[in-house]
Amino acid sequence: MSTSKGSAKLYVIGVICILAVLTAAFIVLDFYSPQETPGTPARESVIPSAAVKMTPKADLYPPILHSDEWSQPVPLADAVNTAGGEDSPFILPDGDTLYFFFTPNVTVPAEKQILDGVTGIYVSTKQNGSWSIAERVILQDAGKLALDGAEFIQGDSMWFASAREGYTGVNLFTAEFKDGK
Repeated sequence: MSTSKGSAKLYVIGVICILAVLTAAFIVLDFYSPQETPGTPARESVIPSAAVKMTPKADLYPPILHSDEWSQPVPLADAVNTAGGEDSPFILPDGDTLYFFFTPNVTVPAEKQILDGVTGIYVSTKQNGSWSIAERVILQDAGKLALDGAEFIQGDSMWFASAREGYTGVNLFTAEFKDGK
């Protein structure tokens, strides 16, 4: 009989431990839930006030066309092209979807850009001949740091470079489009 009582005590202790762990997990998960984090600021709101939007007239290194296969470049509208730093553009074959890297201040080192909440990959779509306001593409789990850029898309796969929490340096990652996202 003492064996039965000992087993019952172990069972009760086990249940209490499991309940304690589950309670702690719910507290931690609730603490880190995405609803508790402030919204991502609009990328235009964090561009330094002294930043100057580059135009073709002010470009110190204008593009030189070496072939008549290309036309002169034309800046995109404000929905995409800001006084911040847009780079690494990638347009899908449909001609209506543009991915690009954005950082509000190109003079800030990468180890600080990763903390600003806006540096990363953005997407804009052409609707009725105009580009939509660019939206950030989130490729990392909430609450984890990532500095994503240099995207390439083929089919439903995106390849991109990223400096991520838990890794050393910059590595290549892939993401799959699911349900249009």
